[in-house]
Parts: sequence; structure tokens; C-alpha cells
Amino acid sequence: MVLKQLRHFRRIAVFLVASGTLAQAADISLDPQTTFQTMSGWEATADLPDNPTAPVWTPYRQEMLDRIVNEVGINRLRVEIRSGAESSTRVIHRFINGQLDLKTWEGTRYQSNNDNADPFEINWGGFDFSELDWHIQNTAIPIRQRLAARGEPLIINLCYVNFSGPGLHADAEEYAEFVLATYLHMQEKYGFVPDMWEVVLEPDLNNRGWSGEMIGQAMAATATRLRAHGFKPSFVAPSVTDIKNIMPYLEGIASVPGAMDAFDEVSYHRYWGAWPEILSQVTEFAKQHQQRVSMLEWWFGNATHEILHEDLTVGNNSAWQGRVERGLFTTKNKPTQRLELQPEVRYNLQYFRHVRHGAVRIGAVSTQPDMFNPVAFINTDGRYTVIVKASRRGSLRISGLPEDSRYQVSYAIASGSVVSPDFVTLGEDGWLTALIPDAGVLTIAAE
Repeated sequence: MVLKQLRHFRRIAVFLVASGTLAQAADISLDPQTTFQTMSGWEATADLPDNPTAPVWTPYRQEMLDRIVNEVGINRLRVEIRSGAESSTRVIHRFINGQLDLKTWEGTRYQSNNDNADPFEINWGGFDFSELDWHIQNTAIPIRQRLAARGEPLIINLCYVNFSGPGLHADAEEYAEFVLATYLHMQEKYGFVPDMWEVVLEPDLNNRGWSGEMIGQAMAATATRLRAHGFKPSFVAPSVTDIKNIMPYLEGIASVPGAMDAFDEVSYHRYWGAWPEILSQVTEFAKQHQQRVSMLEWWFGNATHEILHEDLTVGNNSAWQGRVERGLFTTKNKPTQRLELQPEVRYNLQYFRHVRHGAVRIGAVSTQPDMFNPVAFINTDGRYTVIVKASRRGSLRISGLPEDSRYQVSYAIASGSVVSPDFVTLGEDGWLTALIPDAGVLTIAAE
């Protein structure tokens, strides 16, 4: 594990903290009276392997789950359900059970067949939840259990995926029936339901026919249906691939009566056009409607700590996703299948591990923001966390931290990651001093 590997760097960390050999670089002042977003969680997508009956990662699955929770800090999971779950063909069931090859299943997985002609009468024989159940049993429940052992919740974001166009679910009442059937299935089988529902994944991809108005109609109809059955609706949308497309979608949703009532989280992906000025527009829209903001996908190593920092401070993100759960790691020395963190994940976890569900971002100002840019949070238990994106080495002084706490200093730089073995306290002047020996991410977290 990385934490074990960090022991090699501890002598360096102790030397730097003790000697103060780096020149003073910046002062950072915290303002707990100025507050911004409340954090929902650090998200990863539950990944389905090519062969669900014999996944290639089986030998190191338990280690992966442990490290996802305890090392990386993931506490929110995107679980996907495809439009093809409304079907009586049992294609999904046959793939999950190894009776159908991946290529055949991929060609049919978004094909919906109406359970019956009445969207207000569920025919359970017309639904196949085999893939959803696989994700819940193999990923959601194990992660949920590990987080419960830490006294924390798992936030489940259930995401509707349909890359073949709206089809049957273009009808808002049919869409609402699909969502309700999913909630009822989960409640009966597992005793819990999603914390939120992501309305449709990447509606702007290849002009697949989803408009903002159509999404809003689906939200309004689904909210009514869920409330009638005792569920609390909470929607995430529009999850566009190109953030330049987001405002027309948001305006279209807002034009539909009832669509905004349970629209709790404005989401975008980072594949194209994530410009600060558009992030500011999204933040303003969300502020007007009392919504959270989230960046929920930029995979393949692109979601670096620079992007994360911007999304937290400019986009006011409450949730953020950079990888699928399996993609957080790579395997090296294949005979031993040793898991190693992906390069950017080693930096990102400096944010994840000490900023937990319910944490509130507070004001943090640096005298050298271009070189040492801070972000600070207060967790629900009152513990403070300060994270600094550093473009060079330097010695930092932080004011505004509670005096009665001890703090752990850690950082990630190009040569490795360090967790100081010793806790530090504030000086007599009320400042805490910390050092980072190179460009990277520095974290100061209350014990």
C-alpha cells in the first residue's frame, strides 16, 4: 500500500519540518465566517468487467475495495442502469451469468421493450435488473460496509444510461415508471434506495435527441411518481460532455413546471470546453436555485489536481469524479498483481481523504495565490482541513486554525508522497508552519 511506501520519505519530512530550511513563501489566512459549498462526496463509477463471472481483478478485489475507501477516500458511487433493463428478453441476465458474450450484449444493452401499454402499471416480467444487482452486490454493498465501519455513509448516485436515443423513455410517464420500478426493486431486495438519480448520462453526445425540455418533463413526472410511493426524489442533471452546452439544457429544464422541485445537483463532464467563465455561469445558476454543482466525469488520467482545484474554487463543486473504481489503480509486476495508484490519483487523494461528506468550504486567502493557492474545509465533526496547490517549493504559514487541535501534514510531489509521522500544533503567534519541498499538493488536516 502507498501508506507503507511513504515510510521511505518520512525522514525527509521530519527534516524539513524541523529545520525550516525553505524560505518563507506565503501566508494563508482562513475565514470560517465565509462559507461556500457543502460536500456531497468523492465519486467513482462502479465498473462492469468484460466477463462478470470471472473478472480479471478477482485476485486483488478485496485489497482494491479496502484501498478505495481507506486510502483514496471514495465515498460516493455512480451505479449505472441502462435503458435496456426494461426488457423481457433476459439478455442482461444471460450476459451477467456468462451465457452471452460481451460483443453480443453490447449490441443490445440499450434496447428497451415496453413492459406493457400502461405506464402506471408495472409488469415485473418486463424488467431485468441483473446488471444493477451485480453492481450493488459486488461494489456498492462492500463499499457501503467499509464506510459504515468508519462511521460514514456511502452516497449512491444511480445513473440512467441510454446511448441509442430516448426511444421508449422519451415518454415522461414511461421514464417515470422505469425509475419507480428501479426504486421499488432496490427497496424490496436491499432495504435502501439511491440517494440521487442522474437523469441521463451525456445527453449532448452525438446529438442523441435529449433536449433540456425532455429531461425536465422526465424529472417532473418522476418526482410525482416517487413521492406518491413515499420516496424522496433528488435529481442530478444534465451531465453534458461539453460544458458549453450546459446552459441551454439548464434553461430547458427550468422551463418545465415542476422540474426544478427536486433538481438538487447541476452536473457536467470535463471532456470539452470547461472554461472558467462558463463554470461561473453554472455556479450562479445553481446559487439562484439552491443547488449543488458537480463534475462527474473526466476519465483516462485527465482529471488532475489542477482541474480538481479549479472545480472546487471556481465551480464550487460538491462532488467530483475522475475515474471508474477499477481505474483508480494500475497493476505492475503482473506475476504478483501489485496494485499501484494511478499517477494523478496520488495527488487527488490529498483532497479526498480529509474532506468528507458534509464538509463545508470556508474562506482561504493566500498572499501568493499564483504559486500557493489554498482551499479549506470544516468537516461535520469540526475538524479543519487546508489543502494548498503549490507550483514550487516553499514554507507556508496558516492562520485561523483552531488552537486546541493537532495537525498532520502530508504532501504529494513528483518524487513521492509523504505523511509526516509527527503531529504539529500552532506556534505561540497562532500560526501553523508547513513546508512543501517541490511543486505539488500540501494538506494540513486536524487529528
